[in-house]
Amino acid sequence: MRQLLIAFFCLFLIHCTQEPVYEHIQVIDEIPQHIREVDNLSIFPGDSEPRYSIELIPEQTYGETGEPYLTTLYDAVVDDHGRVIILNSNTNTNYEHSIYVYDENGAFHSQLGRHGRGPGEYGFVIDLQFKAGKVFARDMTNERINIYNTEGYDFDRTMPIEQLAIRDQEEVKGMEFGLTFSRNDGNHLVGFYSRGGIETEYKYLLMNEDGYPQDYNTLSLSNSVSVKASDKSMSPSLGLGHIMGTNLETQSHEDELYSIFTRDFLIKRFDKHGIYKSAIYYPVQGLPLDLEWYNVETPFGYTAADVKKAVANSDLDLPETLPVLTALMVDDENRIWAGVRMDSIRDMIEWWILDANGVLLAKLQRPRKKEIFDIKDEYLYAKEIDEETDAEFIVKYRIEFSEK
Repeated sequence: MRQLLIAFFCLFLIHCTQEPVYEHIQVIDEIPQHIREVDNLSIFPGDSEPRYSIELIPEQTYGETGEPYLTTLYDAVVDDHGRVIILNSNTNTNYEHSIYVYDENGAFHSQLGRHGRGPGEYGFVIDLQFKAGKVFARDMTNERINIYNTEGYDFDRTMPIEQLAIRDQEEVKGMEFGLTFSRNDGNHLVGFYSRGGIETEYKYLLMNEDGYPQDYNTLSLSNSVSVKASDKSMSPSLGLGHIMGTNLETQSHEDELYSIFTRDFLIKRFDKHGIYKSAIYYPVQGLPLDLEWYNVETPFGYTAADVKKAVANSDLDLPETLPVLTALMVDDENRIWAGVRMDSIRDMIEWWILDANGVLLAKLQRPRKKEIFDIKDEYLYAKEIDEETDAEFIVKYRIEFSEK
């Protein structure tokens, strides 16, 4: 009996001294001053309950069986014919990229271009976009954007990135070329970012296809934080966006820009002219920051000691919590999908689905590796992974909302 009591007591102590289990969000009692200063702001309760439950009903797969064989999916878009265009990395051929088109019924239709450096060919493609009957593939290897039409899925033309990156524009002089968003009007919203310093700056200009600036209110947004690993001039910089927060943007189907800084559940909306219109805010914050956990679990390539040393060499203080948001999308019904991180390494995402005014409609929990690529015509297109082979493919889900 005495031994049983000792064993029970030891188990009790172990249970009581384990790391606490945190909810993935914490409601904030007082709205921060920098939030209260935002114009045309709608504030919603942090403990809001969604109006609906959501169910994803699988209806069609793309690339699950047959040729061409898919291995690693990087991106996918749905065009105006309901066809799914998939960017795939071929692990059996030195990670060459391929772009495949699938009919709405899941049958393979054709391939866009091929690997290479010639017209319509590409190397490392970082994203796909679809706008106004055209597919845009940004090829970082050849520093250009390839444009394909969706009538015959033929190569249309190439747009060199340097053609968009006009460096003599005073607003972006000395800045590096960043993201691009292709638009329905044939123009491109082009991002530029600054290097050096603790906080980097991000700016957006509107360019036409020939690289000439168009009428647009130049947007200037704070970007992620980068600090030196030591006080030595040649020491590397550590990107701390995953801890300190970073800016993320997405474009709606109507060419409006939505922007977040991941530390706050604050979503800003800019019209197609770059004019700020409104913002949505939920007073919640993320998980507590635990650098000791970060030291053994994070895949970012440096240790907790590296982070502490780098922060000590700057004027920054480590935050108490991790950023609350990790992703942002806007569907064709102007519903906002804000991805809330559920764990420190973002293995799970809880998508808060808001209407255009910010009202919480539903919540959807999904593994981060099963990425959502597109949401269109009440269907959601997302990555799935074969448990036996690790091969990746796309599933088309019908979205069903039901009253709670």
